[in-house]
Amino acid sequence: MRFKILLVLLGLVILALGAGAFVLWQFNRPIADSGKVGVLISSGESVQEIGEKLQESGVMNSFLFVSYVRFNNLTSKIQAGKYEIPLTLTPVQVVELLQHGTFDVRLTFLDGWRREEYLRYALVNLAVDDEAFSTQFLVETKGLEGYLFPDTYVVPIDIDAQSLAALLNQNFEKRYEEKILPLQSKSGLTKNQIVILASLLERESVGDAEELETIAGILIKRWKSGWYLGVDATVQYALGYQEATKSWWKETPTAADIKVVSPYNTYLYTGLPPGPIANPGLDTLLATVDYRESPYWFYLHCKNGQIRYSKTSGEHSANRSCLK
Repeated sequence: MRFKILLVLLGLVILALGAGAFVLWQFNRPIADSGKVGVLISSGESVQEIGEKLQESGVMNSFLFVSYVRFNNLTSKIQAGKYEIPLTLTPVQVVELLQHGTFDVRLTFLDGWRREEYLRYALVNLAVDDEAFSTQFLVETKGLEGYLFPDTYVVPIDIDAQSLAALLNQNFEKRYEEKILPLQSKSGLTKNQIVILASLLERESVGDAEELETIAGILIKRWKSGWYLGVDATVQYALGYQEATKSWWKETPTAADIKVVSPYNTYLYTGLPPGPIANPGLDTLLATVDYRESPYWFYLHCKNGQIRYSKTSGEHSANRSCLK
């Protein structure tokens, strides 16, 4: 009887040693011969959640990851980050990599984006909880459309929404004070009027300084003369997100679209919209304060990209032939 017990115990020991050797082998062999996979680890994620991501990405077994991390007391050392994991690494090397984080990330926000587009871009590039970050960012940027400067920023990959919003706004205020404020009094416009008009201009033109200044002058002349501004981009802003194209800007507003009831619709209401419709870049802000007076009241961009100006509605209607 005693001999049988010894045999059983010996078998268990051999089994345990074999299992241990297998696990050790698993941890120290390359995941694959080649390739790379992206894994985003957000701040505050648990070891189990990280393990599940690694398993779903084909990096390593979730149970083995969790067991290894806990056995070696590494739970608090795993860093948030956007990782590009070479599949030639061993699981042990992957765990080592995840302890160093990816620290900073470069974010480039483009001229003419609205704040929701800023948010969408940030979520793709940051290691944050999407839902919590989205809620906070929209709260922090409420009323700041137009005042979030489009630029390239180097930020911590797990930056919080409040800090990012503050950074965007502070950069705007700095640029405005340095470049626009010295020209403001000459323009006869207030800061808010400048930003609103620049946001319209940003969505209406992609031309050079002369074109920007000329269109700015046309918009300002229409506004001061009590005309409807008739800017398509204000309709696009009012329409909001387009599920069909996954875009915040409908490509071409229809006749029905320009009847949408919104204070932003400059086909229905005279005067400026209640606020900016996008975040303008420095060139459009400068063009707005240094706008060019001209005899023109209308403009349109032809299918070939050229711009045509006209003095009368009749000329403008004739110019529409270049849209075909």
